[in-house]
Amino acid sequence: MMEEAKIEPHSLVEAQQRAFDFLESHRRPDGSWVGEMSSSALATAISCLALSLHPDAAPEGAVERGLGWLAADQNPDGGWGDGVVDPSNMNATSLTAAVLSMCAPGEYEEEIRAAREWVDRHGGFEAINDPSRVTLSGPCRSLWALCGFVRWEEIRKLPTEMILLPRRIRRTVSTTFPAFLSLSMMHEHFRPAPGFWQPVKSRARREALGWLRKAQGPNGSYEESAFLTSLIVVALTQAEVGATDILGRALPFIRESQREDGSWPIDRDLENFDSAQAVFAYHAAGRPVPRAGELRRWFLAGQFRKPFFATSSPPGGWAWALPAGWPDSDDTAYALKALRLLGVSPDHEAIRLGLSWCYAMQNRDGSWPTFVRNSRMPFDHDDPYITSQILSAFSMMGKEVREGRRARRALRYLREKQHEDGSFDSLWFRAYTRGTANVLEALVDLGLARDEMAQKAARWLATHQNDDGGWSDGHGEAPSTAEETSWAVGALLRYDPVRHRREIERGVRWLIDRQRPDGGWDPAVIGLYYASLSYSNSFYALTYPLIALSRYRRRVLEG
Repeated sequence: MMEEAKIEPHSLVEAQQRAFDFLESHRRPDGSWVGEMSSSALATAISCLALSLHPDAAPEGAVERGLGWLAADQNPDGGWGDGVVDPSNMNATSLTAAVLSMCAPGEYEEEIRAAREWVDRHGGFEAINDPSRVTLSGPCRSLWALCGFVRWEEIRKLPTEMILLPRRIRRTVSTTFPAFLSLSMMHEHFRPAPGFWQPVKSRARREALGWLRKAQGPNGSYEESAFLTSLIVVALTQAEVGATDILGRALPFIRESQREDGSWPIDRDLENFDSAQAVFAYHAAGRPVPRAGELRRWFLAGQFRKPFFATSSPPGGWAWALPAGWPDSDDTAYALKALRLLGVSPDHEAIRLGLSWCYAMQNRDGSWPTFVRNSRMPFDHDDPYITSQILSAFSMMGKEVREGRRARRALRYLREKQHEDGSFDSLWFRAYTRGTANVLEALVDLGLARDEMAQKAARWLATHQNDDGGWSDGHGEAPSTAEETSWAVGALLRYDPVRHRREIERGVRWLIDRQRPDGGWDPAVIGLYYASLSYSNSFYALTYPLIALSRYRRRVLEG
C-alpha cells in the first residue's frame, strides 16, 4: 500500500514562490518569455554541413565545434537520439553518420563506423529509404546518397513537379514542403530525368524556387528552424540552381543560431507558447500578471493579419515564434486564452479574427489539425490534444461559441477518439498523459465534468500514477517527469480535488521534492516536433509545475 504524502503548507508556498521568482528573472525586455529547447543532433549535423559548404559564411571554428559536440553526444551503442538524452534512432543516427563522413571522415572514423553498424542492426538502408519506417526518410536517404554510402539510383526520388499540382493538393504536404522542393531539385541534379521531360522539370524548378523565395522568413529562416533552413541550404547548394539570394539570407540565421557549446536546437524557440503558459501560471495562482499591458500588446502584435502564403490559411492565427513561424491551431488557442486572461474582450477585433481562423481550420471530422485543414501528414492530422486546446479557448468566448455547432462537432470527434481505457493520444507530446489530461481540462472548461468521457479520462489518469507519485507517458516503464506529473495533477485538481486528493497530493509531493534550488525543474524529452522526433523545453518544466502547485494551494489548502 502506498504511503500517504504529507504536504507542509510552508514547503508548498516556498516552492511556488521560488518558481515565480525564477519565472520573472527570465522575462524578456518586451514583456514576453521564452524557454530553451534541447540541443539536437539532427540540427547540429545538417547545420555543420551547410556551413562547411559555405566556408566564407561560417565563423572560425564553428563547424569544428559542432562536429565535436556530435562526437561527444554519440550514445554508447553507436547511435544518436534527438534530445541529447534520447535513445538512438534511425533519423539522427543515419543523418549524423553521413555528415561526419562528408565533413571530417578521417577525424571521426570510429564514430562513423559505430553509427553505420547501428544502422545495419536496425534495418540498414532499406529502412532509411522507406518513409513508413523512418519519419525523416527524405533527408536521411538523400544524405546517404550525397556522402556516397549508396548510389543515387538506389534512393526514392522526390518529384519537383509537385509544385505544379493545384494548391489545395500540394499544401497538404504542410511544413515539409520547403524541404520537399529543395531535396527534389537536388535529386534531379544527381539523377536527371529523360530529355523529353526536361521542359516540365525546368518549369517546376522555376516555380519551386519562386515558392521558396516567398516562403522564406524575414530573418532568412524557414519556420524558425535551423534544421530545415540548413537542409534547404545543403540541397540548393548541391543542386546548383543558382539560388544565391535564398542562400545569402539563410546562412546568417544558421550561423547565429549556434550555441556556445557548438550545438544547434531543432527550432529557435516557442515564445508564444511559453509566454501564454506564464499567463496561465499567474492566473492559476490568482495573481495579477506584471506588466500585463505590455504583454497584451505583444500578443496582439503577433497575430497574422493577412492570409498566410505557405498554407493558404486565413488571417487571424498565431505561430509559435516570429518572424518566420507558421500560424497553427495550438498556438492560436494559447494566444486566444492568454488574451482573455489579460482582459481582452471576446468582442475585440483580434479575438473575433482568431475565432474566425479557428472556424475556417476545423477539419471535416470536427477535429483541428496543426497547420493545414484536412491534412493527413504524420505531424499534421486530426488530433485530440489540439482539438481540446481549441475547445478550451471556445469555453472563454461566451455561450454561443462554447455550445455552438463547431464545439458539438469537436466533442463528437473526441468521443470517437477516446481509447477504451479512457486515454487520448497527443500529436505534439508523447502519449498518453498529455492528451488525456488536456481533454479532461477542456471538458471541465465546457461544464462537462460529469460526462462519461471525462470520468473515463480522470480514471485513466488516477490509475496510471507511478509508484513514486509522479506520472510519465502512461506506458508504465518510463520514469516520472515534472511535465507529465503536472499535467495529471492539474487536470485532476480541475476535475475533482476531493475524490482524487490522494493521487493529487502524492503528485504535489513529487514536484516539491524535485524542485531545483533555482526554482525550476529538470526538463524531460517529452515534446514531439515531427512524427516521433522529440525535444525538451525548459519552460514546460517551469510553468506546468507552477500551475499545478498554484491550483493545489488555492483549491485544497485555501479552498
